Amino acid sequence: MGALMRSHDWSDSPLGQPEQWPQALRTVVDLLLQSQFPMFVAWGEELGFIYNESYAKILGAKHPAALGRRFREIWAEIWTDIAPLIDAAMSGNASFREDLPLVMNRKGYDEQTWFTFSYSPVHDGGKVAGMFCAVSESTGRVLAERALRELNETLERRVSASLAERKLLADIVEGMNAFVQVSDLEYRWLAINQAAANEFERIFGVRPCVGSSMLELLESQPEHQAAVKAVWSRALAGEEFVEVAEFGDPARDRRSYEMRCNNLLGPDGQRIGAYQFVYDVTERVRDQERLRLAQEMLRQSQKMESLGQLTGGVAHDFNNLLAVFANGLQVLERDVSAEQRQKVHASMRRAVARGSGLTRQLLSFSRRRTLNLETIDLAANLALTRDLVTRSLRGDIAVETELAPDLWPVEVDAGELELAILNLCVNARDAMPVGGAIRITANNVSEVGEDGGIANFVRLSVEDKGCGMSPEVQSHVFEPFFTTKDVGKGSGLGLPQVYGFVQQSGGRLTLDSRVRRHRRHLALAALAAATCRCGRYLQRTGQSSEGAWPRPCAARGR
Repeated sequence: MGALMRSHDWSDSPLGQPEQWPQALRTVVDLLLQSQFPMFVAWGEELGFIYNESYAKILGAKHPAALGRRFREIWAEIWTDIAPLIDAAMSGNASFREDLPLVMNRKGYDEQTWFTFSYSPVHDGGKVAGMFCAVSESTGRVLAERALRELNETLERRVSASLAERKLLADIVEGMNAFVQVSDLEYRWLAINQAAANEFERIFGVRPCVGSSMLELLESQPEHQAAVKAVWSRALAGEEFVEVAEFGDPARDRRSYEMRCNNLLGPDGQRIGAYQFVYDVTERVRDQERLRLAQEMLRQSQKMESLGQLTGGVAHDFNNLLAVFANGLQVLERDVSAEQRQKVHASMRRAVARGSGLTRQLLSFSRRRTLNLETIDLAANLALTRDLVTRSLRGDIAVETELAPDLWPVEVDAGELELAILNLCVNARDAMPVGGAIRITANNVSEVGEDGGIANFVRLSVEDKGCGMSPEVQSHVFEPFFTTKDVGKGSGLGLPQVYGFVQQSGGRLTLDSRVRRHRRHLALAALAAATCRCGRYLQRTGQSSEGAWPRPCAARGR
């Protein structure tokens, strides 16, 4: 190539005469001419083309006319495939492609080829002046792997054929890059191709051959013997599987391999052994580990962000509680009336209750709490809850209740139910900055379940006429720490607590929210069991998509 370049007429080349070439181009040309690996450089705005002797073989009939011509003229048939990569390189961005399919015309006809290559920008005076490429043609390997896949689908039939057919198959397998091994039921090799024998010797230090026992060959290396036997014992027992594992003496080399194990059947259909196709996937495993570490770092970052949001909300809430105590202590230090003292005590007790509630919320997300189930009179419980809710809201918020007569009792954690209703009402309050009304309703519902049986449950609804939520917000409201409130105005734990409580209780939760309207339903199913007002015990019957439902009481039809 050096002689060819010296005798070449450069007058029509966009590169000009060699004595006028910049030093950066001279350096690259010197590099590629001394390399036996296929390389080329495309230089200048018109991408004048210079290559080494190894690359001339890739050019085929295009050589030697390609020397000094424009890159686009040489490879016009694949220009649309590689132009984006060239533009990226000339913009300063390197790229790498593995087994890129290209339809080339280098022998007078179109042929399908595959190439692995990299495009790297070359700088001159601080600017990108050209592009350097190191390339290898992978057409042979790609076609061989394709043939191997096809062979893998028919190997069982071919192995069971005549000796002549076995020899033909062995010749094919011998030319493969994959590591192919065939063993009888006694761990003795029936066949092993050259690639597998070389790899076995390289990582274990002993060379296998047909007829030898893999267990005896590794007898002096009990640890590696056990690892090899663990895989082959499964295959020889009739299991067909794909597995990735590490093998090899660390003092020599230890690599990751993907093993595809299949049964080997004799002419009569009986299992006589097993065979493997093995691939070195070390780099793939390392890439997956790097990806896992990157994902772990991302999850940790997201976790820290969530903790930051949580800290801001909790700090705000506890700061308000501490302010109540601080103000209360200042009042108590003065000479105040008994009525004023009583009011201070009441406000401080409420602050303690709110702090306890917030702590309970946090604990519900730090671990899965066990529910304290008990059968409760829902109507009476809601009456008490209404008083708690009213005290927790602003004076411009009215709380209305509408409870159906003879509400069925339910088995539920009363404290968690109270907290769930309080969380719903607090969110409703925040959705009505100028005041309004919150309506709590409860009624008995009977529906036909998926199994055709009757599903009996109590539906508890909390409704407000607040600003409403967009569909995007609704899709995230039950995620821990998600909040649309300003930093410090909420922890994002309220609605997730409601969702977790309902799910853990065996009920269901639905959300109906449009702009200017909210409604949330809690279906309090027969949570394990319940008792009727007449004292009869309600037994579970049947299943539905929501869990187990109670059988109505024969005495009261409930």
